[in-house]
Amino acid sequence: MDPEPYFPTSSPSLTRWWSEEAVAVVTGGNKGIGFEVVKKLAELGVKVVLTARDTKKGEAALETLRAQGHAANVHFLVLDVSDPLSISTFASSFKAIFGATLDILVSILHTIKKRVMIYKLSQIRPHPNQKHNIM
Repeated sequence: MDPEPYFPTSSPSLTRWWSEEAVAVVTGGNKGIGFEVVKKLAELGVKVVLTARDTKKGEAALETLRAQGHAANVHFLVLDVSDPLSISTFASSFKAIFGATLDILVSILHTIKKRVMIYKLSQIRPHPNQKHNIM
């Protein structure tokens, strides 16, 4: 018996729990698991902010996803979660572009000063009508 896929396949039976305006942030979205999460969320119609520490690597990942047909749903912002200034800059940029509502946060991290990131991201308010699920 084959194991069930990590992500369900896109099908009419998939229950959509997110709104059309939902915005997700994926840290470390330029490679590996983070890249695949960005790709799947974009396929599901979620507006995704891919983040990476390195601008060139982030932009390369963004171009790869756009070439695969995800131009409308994927955006890139620089974010180094170990750097308080980078976190602050990211939070300001995110608010300016997407507003103060963050619906989904997928944190693909190796090392982090968690309190700093959580503090800065807490300044971005979750949507009041959304459940707050931690994956």
